[in-house]
Amino acid sequence: MPEKQGYPKIAIDGPAGAGKSTVTREVSRRLALKYLDTGAMYRAITLKFIYENTELSDLKSIEEILNRTEVRLSDRQEVFLDGTNVTGDIRSADVNRLVSPVSAISPVRLRLVEMQRTIAKESNGIVMEGRDIASRVIPDADFKFYLDASIQERARRRRKEQLEKGIEMTEDEVIEEIKNRDFIDSGREDSPLTMVSDAIVIDTTDMAFEAVVDKIISIVKSKVS
Repeated sequence: MPEKQGYPKIAIDGPAGAGKSTVTREVSRRLALKYLDTGAMYRAITLKFIYENTELSDLKSIEEILNRTEVRLSDRQEVFLDGTNVTGDIRSADVNRLVSPVSAISPVRLRLVEMQRTIAKESNGIVMEGRDIASRVIPDADFKFYLDASIQERARRRRKEQLEKGIEMTEDEVIEEIKNRDFIDSGREDSPLTMVSDAIVIDTTDMAFEAVVDKIISIVKSKVS
């Protein structure tokens, strides 16, 4: 049972394209809980490295940049990088290409995991999504979900998102991008994509968005009074 009655901590993990962001956002809205898209934080740092032409093997420069970089997410889910709204910019093709390598850099993960834990601790209930939420960020989460889907369905969803943003990519290109992200996310030494043993697994391949949300809401409400 949740440590704070009525204010649970919910972790939603899964690979790229499994529907985590949209599902998590709606779950948080319907439960009136804070929502945190941790992936947006990594994307913002990736964008900063792109702006500064950072060499990803130069850990000294990376730590210096991290020390003077501010990432903030508003209640309206806008992403601010050093005070500038970059909500749209963090979804660019360049950021898509580099976000997994950047996320695998230990100083980056250490800094952002610390920030995420602080946000969770200071919140009266939260729904947090990412790849290492249940395994590392909030392992004491009251509810742990792992969303998955076939790579073909994940690629279809990702390509639809890209086209809506005016980014042209073929289905084969999107599949290759997702495979590469899966490889990096699952294989990195620091906080890899992990499905914890007590996670509730939901295969969203053939499920409508509302059905996924309803299932999570039903599970949470059945145990929270």
